[in-house]
Amino acid sequence: MGKREVYFIEDLPQIGTRYYGIVDQGTNIVEVRPTSLCPLNCAFCSVAAGPYEGRRWAEFVVKREALIESLSRVVKFKGGGVEVHIDGMGEPAVYPELVDLVQDISAIPGVKTISMQSRLFTLRERTLEELAEAGLSRVNLSLDAMNSEVARKLAGVDYYSAERARSLAEYALANTRMDVIVSPVWVPGLNDDEIPEIIKWASSAGLGKRWPPVLIQKYIPHKRGRSPRGVKPVGWGHFWRKLREWERQTGVKLDWRGENPFGIEERAPLPKPLAAGRRVKVRVIGRGIFRGEYLGVPVNTSGDPLLDRAITLLSERSLEPGVEVLARIIEDENNILLARAELVFL
Repeated sequence: MGKREVYFIEDLPQIGTRYYGIVDQGTNIVEVRPTSLCPLNCAFCSVAAGPYEGRRWAEFVVKREALIESLSRVVKFKGGGVEVHIDGMGEPAVYPELVDLVQDISAIPGVKTISMQSRLFTLRERTLEELAEAGLSRVNLSLDAMNSEVARKLAGVDYYSAERARSLAEYALANTRMDVIVSPVWVPGLNDDEIPEIIKWASSAGLGKRWPPVLIQKYIPHKRGRSPRGVKPVGWGHFWRKLREWERQTGVKLDWRGENPFGIEERAPLPKPLAAGRRVKVRVIGRGIFRGEYLGVPVNTSGDPLLDRAITLLSERSLEPGVEVLARIIEDENNILLARAELVFL
């Protein structure tokens, strides 16, 4: 693996890239991504995170104040009753200002719920208490196996401890007001027998005080993610049939289609100032997460955090920070902007 650059993001748009910042999918749930760093190298990781991934050549950590300033405007735009979900292209638990971040989010008018996706095992019991005191409502625990050997194999590192993750989840439930749900990824052929055991543990440990205790995710291969050898993804029909089979086996409800236990509501999406097909002059800030990608910003910005965007640039040519390029936007879904560099201004 080549040397990675680590960028600490402060005076840049917080919307527009998958790397960091804020992602809006047109609902009352706003995703916050404070870091792309991750200590694990999961075999099925959709974003190829982790210390052993050779395709990554940069990582990102957002300065808390910059993230909160932009998030406050987004929540105001959404109109209240917002869930802020801390997630990302890495492990949120390694973010150095996590407790302060949660505290600041809880102080934003209009925020109703704060949740976080995490593997938990890197945290301390006292940190969980502090997170709950700061306002964290729920942890979505990423746990894909009960068996230690299977769990380490899926995690891609020998220092991962599923036992530690479960212990912390149980501690949080017993000693804080915070809820915990478990959110395993079913990877056909790798953890089929583990899923029922996870469900039984979640039920016996009292997960899901306010929300469903188990939220099973379907393994979906991604172009930039990792695909375990020999694993064949199943269709959605097969997935739902398997969930109903596990429901019969464990007595725990898993199929929530037609219901809305997480209170998701459609909300107006953020404005889209840059659309696919448009050409825009972009200043290169530095590398993107994956080789051949760069982070950039439009040369002419509005100064409005709701309108300014970061842009991921694809370029076959090496680009240095400060260089300006003419780029054509090729993707704009959910305000995540991907552009291809066409002309470099020397």
